[in-house]
Amino acid sequence: MYSIFLYSLAKNDQQGYASPDDFNLLINQGATSFLDYLLGEFQSYAYGKPLSKVQFGMNEQVRQRLTPLIQKPVPLTIDSTGFAAYPSDYQQMDAMYTTSMSRIRFTPQHKLYSYLNSQIDPPETNPFYLIVDSGFQFYPITIGAALLSYVKTPPQIVWGNNPDPNGLPQYDEGTSVDPVFYDLDCLEIIARALSFAGLNLELPQVEQYAQSIIKGGQ
Repeated sequence: MYSIFLYSLAKNDQQGYASPDDFNLLINQGATSFLDYLLGEFQSYAYGKPLSKVQFGMNEQVRQRLTPLIQKPVPLTIDSTGFAAYPSDYQQMDAMYTTSMSRIRFTPQHKLYSYLNSQIDPPETNPFYLIVDSGFQFYPITIGAALLSYVKTPPQIVWGNNPDPNGLPQYDEGTSVDPVFYDLDCLEIIARALSFAGLNLELPQVEQYAQSIIKGGQ
């Protein structure tokens, strides 16, 4: 990814260069931007229709792109008040289950009274949860346990390096962290990182540069 990033800069700006630190900063901004796009960018919502043109759960393809970040159901620690904190790498909700894999419903705060007092779906037999500032609030509060599937925060991408005899940065596999995204998505991330560097390229052009790097053995 760093080679493609540098190649793109050099191709479009004869003075273009990014240090490893600059690349590590920009490529992770690109990854965050791409994740925001897949989850559903708020700025693309239309009035009266709160749906993004692309968003998590829309179809199989979007979900497939996020597969490396979808955590399979894990148990939550629920305290005596019915509260459970977000996992440390939590990014967005996917699904909530009881330990017997029955669905636990989501409800917004303004409907709490109706759900608590429902005669048709009482919380004792049909539990639900609210999303609050630091975790989930469950009802009934005696639910005891739940399983959560969620989208994880991607690990930071790092091009690790050590100086060579001439003081130039040389790739160090031991301190590097590879991206978890698929190869095509990595090109999308590179394109977004380049835009943060002031270079706006379309994905097909970045793909072309990638092929040049591969063929050149770089």
